[in-house]
Formats: sequence, C-alpha cells, structure tokens
Amino acid sequence: MGPFQVLLSCRFGRGDTVISLPPFGHLTADTHLAPLRFKASLEGVRLNELAESVRQRGTEGLVDEVQMDALKQVIPFALRLFGVAMAGALILALLVFRTRWRSVALSLLAALIAVGGSETLAWRTYHPDALLTPSYSGSLALAPKLIGPAQTALDKIDDFRAELSRVLSGAVRVYSSIQSLPQTGNDEIRVLHISDIHLSPLGLSFAKQVAEAFNVDFVLDTGDLTSFGTNVENQLILAGVASFRQPYVFVRGNHDSVTLQDDLERIPGVVVLDGQVKRVDGLTVYGLGDPVFTPNKQAAGDDAQIAERVRSAGPRILSGVSGLRTPPDIVAVHDDRMAEAVAGSVPFVASGHFHVPSARVIDGTLYLRIGSTGGAGANVYTQVGGVPLSAEILYFSRTTPRQLVAYDLIEQSPESGSLTVRRHLVSQDFGTLVPKPPSPSPSPGESPSPTETTLSPTSSASV
Repeated sequence: MGPFQVLLSCRFGRGDTVISLPPFGHLTADTHLAPLRFKASLEGVRLNELAESVRQRGTEGLVDEVQMDALKQVIPFALRLFGVAMAGALILALLVFRTRWRSVALSLLAALIAVGGSETLAWRTYHPDALLTPSYSGSLALAPKLIGPAQTALDKIDDFRAELSRVLSGAVRVYSSIQSLPQTGNDEIRVLHISDIHLSPLGLSFAKQVAEAFNVDFVLDTGDLTSFGTNVENQLILAGVASFRQPYVFVRGNHDSVTLQDDLERIPGVVVLDGQVKRVDGLTVYGLGDPVFTPNKQAAGDDAQIAERVRSAGPRILSGVSGLRTPPDIVAVHDDRMAEAVAGSVPFVASGHFHVPSARVIDGTLYLRIGSTGGAGANVYTQVGGVPLSAEILYFSRTTPRQLVAYDLIEQSPESGSLTVRRHLVSQDFGTLVPKPPSPSPSPGESPSPTETTLSPTSSASV
C-alpha cells in the first residue's frame, strides 16, 4: 500500500479490525458484525519511496495513495480468502468422506455458508468510522492522551491550515502599519528564528507562512525537528525543510539524530552547523549541535546529569568563537545552557528547547529563547487552549557593526486561531549589546557575579 509493505490476514473470531505497527503496538476497532477478525500488520517501509511521495504530493497525497491501494486490495484478498477456504474444505472432505459425494457436497456447502456468508456480512455491516475511536496497546496506548480522538485532531489541523494564511497576512499588514523600525528603515536583515517543531505539520505550515509574509532573508532553526529521532520521522521532515524557499540554517537538538543532520546537509540551501561558523546573507553564525541525544527522557538520566552534559559544551563554544577575528553575530544552540560560557564574549545567543519564550542579558550578551514552533508536537492540544506556535523575526542592521536592532515575537493559537505579534526594541529593553570585557579573576573562595537584565516588553498587536 503505497510505500508500505502490509500483511493482510483473517481468521474466525470477534468482528474486529486490528492494525499492528511493530514495535509500537497495535490498535483495535469493533468495525463489523461478522465473526471474522481482520488484521493488517506493517512489515516494512520503502524509505526512499516514502520520502519521494511526501516530497512530491505532501502528507495528504500519501494518505490518498495508501487509501486507494488498500481499496484495490480488498476484493482480491476476499476472493483469495474464499478460494483457500473452499479448497481446504474440499481437500478435508475428500480425506474424510472419500467417495461419499453427498457428504462432500454438504461440507462444501457448509464452508460456502460459513466463509462466504461471513465475508458478505462483514462487507454489509463494516463501519470504518469505528477506526477513529479504537483501543490501543503497547506504546500506542499513549496516543489518545497525546492527540485525543483522531477525527477531532484532524478537524483542528484542517481548520488551522485553512485560516493560517489569511490570518497571518492580515496580521502583517496591521502590524506593519503600527510600528516600523526607525533605526534601520528598509536596510535590514530579517531572520526567522524557529525551534522545536517536533514533526508538527502545523508548525511547518506556520513557519513557512511566517517566512513568506515577513519576507525573511533566511531561516534559523535551533533544533528538535523530530521527537523520537527515528528514520521514518527523518524522511517525513526532510521534505518539509526542502520546501522552504529561503536558506535554512540548522543546529541539532536533543531529539534530532546525527543521521537527520547528515541528510539535511545534502539538501540544497540548507546550512548545518556543528562546531562551524558560516556567513549567511551578511551575518556570521556559529552553531553547535546538542551534545546529548535524549528522545527517551526516562533513559537519559535525571535533570542534573543532563544539565551537566549540556554545559560541558561551553568550553568548546568559547574556544570556537574566541578564535575568530570578530565575535559572530549569532551563536545558535538548542539549549542555551550550552553557551553560558560565552556570556560577555558574543552579543547574541539564539536557542529553544524549553518551549517557553524568554529573553535575558548577561554581561552584555542577549540570550533569546523561542517557544515551540510546532506547539510541542503531539502535545499541541493537550493544554487548555493549546500550546501556542511560536516564531521570532530578528532584525539586524546591515551597517557595520551588524547588530540586532529588534525582534518580533509571533504566537499563533492552534485552537482559536488568534495571532499575537509583540515587537521588542533591543535598545529600549536592554541597551546596547556590547559584550563587556572579562571581569578580573575573583579572589580565592569567591565566584564571579554576572550582571543580568530580564525582558520588559514594549508593544504588541493582536489579530
């Protein structure tokens, strides 16, 4: 069925349909009255074909393809099932009754009624809507808690996509009329900062709409494109990244595999940073992938252990930026604890990971966290009102030295569709971002005390 290899089977039993997705478990739905139990087991995935199908036709096109192929298999499968049952009944009857043809005929008639009648009853009473409210086993038992009833989630996604372009376009027009950037005029570099998409189709649509509406120069993704780091996830997300028309700069998050990073490097227009510095549209960007890979949080250790491993990247980042002639305009990491060591050495650190936007200045370095562009992935509808989809537009001056002048925090509610844009002027909120020289070494027994300023929002517009 499409790029999927599926084993169909049937036996006498309760009138259920079972869909098995090893190793995650299976879902079961009470779909018909006949005493036949249908089972579809995923045996394999042709990854190259899957990626190509999603790239050419999108997820909806893939669903249509699988549905058409499944329908084409139903009648041949039913005929084969009936034929095997009748052949088995004939062979068994001949072995038992030999030349007592009346008994053989009665055996065939019984098989005809039992199998043919059951298939006919299953066809007449089958209710595919039951598959929208199945029971789950294995890891799939978490599915109802993550996304709720399937039809409700699908309806929300469709409604959101239908309104996203209209609402966002209106927001840009309204907000542009409220306030412009007097410091730069039109001579500015616009960067879309996103993070933590977690394989969300809403997040990808939202990010592409923002990129187009704000006419950004490039996209900066600070990681967690996927949630479990599997190859199937990787193939699905690659097509979404390739669809961006702007250069795409990426640093690996703690839910992204190195395999995904390698695959992204092969996409034209994608810049992967893992300990390197690149110049993108006039800005120098240093990036480093997350040192931990924790798709399974329970197996990764406690928070203190993870934090220690994350902070271990600090000396490497400090060494990397210290070797440059001038500090990079942007240091991009997934978890800003990785870059605590460069406070006072660089003007700006962009990050994500915590799914909550925040901003703070330490020793002249602005640490800017974005929320979850994907609404925390499958958790988008688990909170009241939904987890907002977040993105930031970073405005840099093109004049030397290039500085972050302002940024817009954009949040879209997946439930109500409301969109909020808040503009923050860096000079008003934090002053000039000039890293301070290192403080004198503390006396024995003392520890340095960095100066920290937190965010005070200036203006906003809602649509």
